[in-house]
This record gives sequence, C-alpha cells and structure tokens, in this order.
Amino acid sequence: MNIDLLETVRQEIIYRPQRFCAAQWAFARNTRRVKDEGASPVGFKCCIAGHVLLQGDHFTERTLLFRGGFHDGEHLWQRAGDVLDLTTAQRDELFFPSQWDKPYKQDYYLCGQDEEAEIAAAYIDHFISKHAVPAEGPAPLPTASESARRAPDERTAVAAE
Repeated sequence: MNIDLLETVRQEIIYRPQRFCAAQWAFARNTRRVKDEGASPVGFKCCIAGHVLLQGDHFTERTLLFRGGFHDGEHLWQRAGDVLDLTTAQRDELFFPSQWDKPYKQDYYLCGQDEEAEIAAAYIDHFISKHAVPAEGPAPLPTASESARRAPDERTAVAAE
C-alpha cells in the first residue's frame, strides 16, 4: 500500500475540506464552461479516488472533470486503487463509504457537509492502521513456555543468542 500517497490525500482533505465530496467523482460549479470553453474549474471538489489521482500527479482537475470517473470505460476508481497498490477489497472499502467500518460509515451517512471531510480523513487514518503492513522488526523472543518445551541443547543455544 502506498501509505505516503494516502497520507498526502488525507492531509489534503483535512486542510482543504471544501475540495472534498465523497459522493462526487469530480465537480466544479462551471464544469460545462471548463469542458466547452477551457475555463478554469471553480469550486472544484472530488472524492478520495479523485484525490489519489490528483495527489499522485496522474490527473489535473480539468482531466478529472473531462473523465467520467466511475462511469467511464477506464474505471478510474480502479486506477486509483492500483496507484495506491490496494487489493480489490481494500479499494472498494476505501472508496465507498457504504463499505466503511463502524462507526465511520454511520457517522458519514448522518453528517452534515461541514463534517464530511473530517470523517473521511478519520476513516483514511483508520484504514491505514487497519491495512498497513508493519515494517519487519526483530523476531519476537520465545515465551517462557516455548523455551521450556525446547530440548536442553536448544535452550542453551537460545540463551547464548
């Protein structure tokens, strides 16, 4: 899992909550003008998957608006999962609030617009804690009962280590 990118997305959602909306792949108040006249997006917001592609430098606001996201032939939400190196189950869990663990799912569906980004950021933090593989550390020491079950010469070897 690309924890660094996911943490960058989480921070973007926290520090710029007005740019987040879980229910919108990509939105701007002037999307038609962006598409037809090349205008700059106004009031742009997007979901977690959209933020992954933005923060991962795969897309710009304009290209996200031009693409249908969940409804295009390329399935950009799947691409966002690939960028994060997520399994299919992890991708579906992260990008769809209906798949979030309790209490985050309930909090999301009961929240107001002003709380949405905070809840999503908290879920991303929970998701990282839940799915991140810890760095390999030293092997755990055997318990006293494991040590007692070893043959005498094995106990001596372990003690010498």
